[in-house]
Amino acid sequence: MKPLFHLLALLLLAPQTLTAAETNGFLVFEIDRYTYTADHPKDSKQVRQRFKIPLTAEFLANFQHTPSQNSSGTGFCCAGGNLKSAPGSTRFAWWIRQTTDHRWAINMWGNGMETVAGTQVSSRGATSTQCQTIRRWEDLDMTYQLSYVQLYDGINVSFSARYVAAKDIDAEAPILAAPVKRADRTVLFPGDDQTDSHLNFSCLFQEG
Repeated sequence: MKPLFHLLALLLLAPQTLTAAETNGFLVFEIDRYTYTADHPKDSKQVRQRFKIPLTAEFLANFQHTPSQNSSGTGFCCAGGNLKSAPGSTRFAWWIRQTTDHRWAINMWGNGMETVAGTQVSSRGATSTQCQTIRRWEDLDMTYQLSYVQLYDGINVSFSARYVAAKDIDAEAPILAAPVKRADRTVLFPGDDQTDSHLNFSCLFQEG
């Protein structure tokens, strides 16, 4: 009976072990829009949308080329923002590539126009860029905010990218899976349905 008991135990544990082995963590992106009105503070509102990408072996295998004299290598780009109810609004982009010394070089930037108190205004600083080089995914933690102001009214739009361990991913509210395409434009991860989300988000690999 002991061999049979051990076999049943392995069968029961196998699905959980396989799931945990798929990835140790996720890239988590968050876009946060906060609109405030001086005359009507109760009208202030916040739109927050988050997306995740599993750092699986299949995902990492798409970083096929490091930079060389003739190429910038394989890069991974994510773009998000652009409130569906306000076309042309703030967008952010996030670009990462592997360096020749096996680190990760990351650039993040954003720009756009927003309508504040009936007036279209550009952000303070117009376009923002942030750069970071990390050795481990666990070190990823980037945030940038753009502000749009018209007299005493305004909109703050922020974009963040961070690493979340797989064991912690369910500790927060549900996070949509982002769609990801390979460099040949075939689908790597289909992602979740974004029909009911306030903001758009998509990612793809590119060869430099």
